[in-house]
Amino acid sequence: MAKFQQGRHTAAFILLFLQDTPAYGGQLLQRLDEELPFNPIDSASLYRTLKQLEANGDIHSEWVQEGDDKPVKWYTITAQGRQTLALFHKDIRLRAQNLDFFLRTYQRTDGETH
Repeated sequence: MAKFQQGRHTAAFILLFLQDTPAYGGQLLQRLDEELPFNPIDSASLYRTLKQLEANGDIHSEWVQEGDDKPVKWYTITAQGRQTLALFHKDIRLRAQNLDFFLRTYQRTDGETH
């Protein structure tokens, strides 16, 4: 079976999750695993994406230490990140239309190859 690219919209999902509430990397990784079981993201990919989003100004991070626990890096979405999220929404909506066309067309042929 062919292997297809995974994690293509990781940044979009991170921004979507951060739109709800700030989070640290472990929380984001867990949510990605739970919400997107067919698009597994490893921690290295997550942190590369977080670093890129921060370099682009889409998110902001801050180290927070509570009590004697080790510091945790919390991420929040910025105003620019909300604009980027809107662009992702438009892109994904258009791609979904293409995928819907594929599914409908394939279903009409019952998956037969000619």
